Amino acid sequence: MNKSKMLNAYKTVNNLQPKSDATIGDNSQEKKIYRSEYDERLIKEYHFAKFQKNLHQIQNNKELAELLEKEDWSEDDMKTLLAAFR
Repeated sequence: MNKSKMLNAYKTVNNLQPKSDATIGDNSQEKKIYRSEYDERLIKEYHFAKFQKNLHQIQNNKELAELLEKEDWSEDDMKTLLAAFR
């Protein structure tokens, strides 16, 4: 399941639940960010794995390391930097 489908599934479920006036005016009860502890753990693990992958790619990119050591950057250098972060 990809990220966009997972987010769309949560949006669909949220649209199915009727909103009551009591929950809007009641500030004492905080809304839960995650639906369950399992969902929380799954989403956090997904984001951590994505972060680790991106960190590994950036740290092992020789072009990026050379680019960061340069003093004067050209337009092509900026494009290379943005491409490396995507």
